[in-house]
Amino acid sequence: MFPIMIDLADEKVVIAGGGAIAFHKIENLLRFGLHVHVVSPEFHPSIEQLADEGNVTLHRKKVEWADLADAFLIMLVTDDKNANNKMAEQAKKHGKLVVHAEHNDLGNAQIPAVLIRGKLMISVSTSGASPTLSTRIRNQLENEFDERYEDYLDFLFEMRQFIKRHIDSRPERRKWLQKAADSVYLEHPEKRERYKEALFAAYPDL
Repeated sequence: MFPIMIDLADEKVVIAGGGAIAFHKIENLLRFGLHVHVVSPEFHPSIEQLADEGNVTLHRKKVEWADLADAFLIMLVTDDKNANNKMAEQAKKHGKLVVHAEHNDLGNAQIPAVLIRGKLMISVSTSGASPTLSTRIRNQLENEFDERYEDYLDFLFEMRQFIKRHIDSRPERRKWLQKAADSVYLEHPEKRERYKEALFAAYPDL
């Protein structure tokens, strides 16, 4: 598996299946602001509620390839193992990203356990060996990478954008970027203002 982050904001995401596992997958996708299409003859009550709230689009029918053909990401979680397997095989032939919930090796993508702190995103995968362990490790990381990182990442982003706009010299850029990443600015937020003042004074807006 090759780890990669993909922007799915403008892509179609389809989940085949409408049970409890599908609901869990949908909840995870909604964390990232995605709208999900769900195909199934029946739906878990919680999925019905999400549809009533406008968060998902339901297609009340047995899944067929036509339901998946224009999707960018497909998640297969139906109760029909044969259907899941056949859809996974066909989807991969058409260059789709496919998550096969029951047999990871039949798909070509996996969803890791994810920790989000603002712009910081940490994903943990055991390559399908133990999603439970992935979640446990993610939970352990929550204590180390706490809420402080949200403001700190905003600071780093703002400084990086300024440095890219105002400093042409690569060594000078590197110097300021490395300094901003010093843990002192995580531990002592008040020192971020001193960093900003020094940077803005060295490279004032023209």
